[in-house]
Amino acid sequence: MQKTGFFLVLCLLLLLAMPVAAAPQVTGKSAVLIDAQSGQVLYDMAKDEKLPPASTTKILTAIIAIESGKLDEMVTVGPNPPLVEGTKVYLEAGEKVKLRDLVLAALVHSANDAALAVGEYLAGSAPEFAKIMNAKAQALGAVNSNFVNPHGLSEDNHYTTAYDLALIGRYAMTNETFRSMVKTKVLDWNGKAWQTRLININKLLWSYDGADGVKTGYTTEAKSTIVASATRNGQTLIAVVLGSSGSNIWQDAENLLDYGFANFQGIELAHPEKVVATVDITPKEKLQLVPKEAVQLALPQEGNKKIDTKVVLEPLQVPIAQGQRVGSLVFFLDGKEISRVELLAKNAVSRHIGFTNIMLYLGAGLFFLQVLWRSFLLYKRSRRSRYGYNSSYRGYRSY
Repeated sequence: MQKTGFFLVLCLLLLLAMPVAAAPQVTGKSAVLIDAQSGQVLYDMAKDEKLPPASTTKILTAIIAIESGKLDEMVTVGPNPPLVEGTKVYLEAGEKVKLRDLVLAALVHSANDAALAVGEYLAGSAPEFAKIMNAKAQALGAVNSNFVNPHGLSEDNHYTTAYDLALIGRYAMTNETFRSMVKTKVLDWNGKAWQTRLININKLLWSYDGADGVKTGYTTEAKSTIVASATRNGQTLIAVVLGSSGSNIWQDAENLLDYGFANFQGIELAHPEKVVATVDITPKEKLQLVPKEAVQLALPQEGNKKIDTKVVLEPLQVPIAQGQRVGSLVFFLDGKEISRVELLAKNAVSRHIGFTNIMLYLGAGLFFLQVLWRSFLLYKRSRRSRYGYNSSYRGYRSY
């Protein structure tokens, strides 16, 4: 039994009454603000301009080290890390330090010697580690970047973009160990040559409500750079600024985050436990479709926004196993695709059915009516609350 894939377009009007504010003021050369859950770009200024990243490079170094599974191994520091310039923890050649502590020093104190020791331990040399960095960046979609060292000190052909850093930062922040490290405010360092208490140089951790990462940077060529993350009311935003001037970097990051929290509302549009459509197999047997994972989007609180939800089924043949992929659920905001998720069979369908046509059944229509009703409730709640509506409502939920 086979049928060509087909679609159902469900039109959803989300009426969000909050007025949109002016674009955030940013003094840097390049900036971007994304929603961490969906990856949506909420604001950008020259986001694809290639610029030096300075120590925000260490985000990529750290996540590679964490994912290596070697954090508890002892590293014998080679002759090169003690010679590196800039911020350091004064490692000595031959000193033995746990890889975990080197990664922490690189993230919390921005120690260049620690970052170089990490790269040399994992790959044998900085150039070899750079190959790993570039492969990882490409895999994450950061295709406009090229890294030549693990610490971010200026070198020819070492560059990235604000958007690429947002992708790297977003990915890194999904790792629990990384998240814990970058929000560490104070770290006791007991090195061979230096014993001290390291204070995280990311000032936002101390001053910005909800700040939970990630990394700052500075070189004469790059000027001030930052990848900043903050979470409020379950919504996480990531702001990136490159090429800012001195202390302006903090205000730039705050302006971006403030803009995002004031003007965008996190909405859960689909959940893996909620049926989004029903396929009629026989009058008595139906196939229920559920998304593989939750779909969470940041929607502007600025008036009428139209979301089209398109259900696209693949050619289907019985038997259909529970959990089998059967299609996709695609979301469009004002005609532009913003997210998609696989659709899975919630229940199995046996081979003995013998029914040749699979049609989208009334369940999809019921879902459409439920969506419109939830939109109406969302509109009512958006008038009463800055963030829209009561998150305990069973339909779309704030995050």
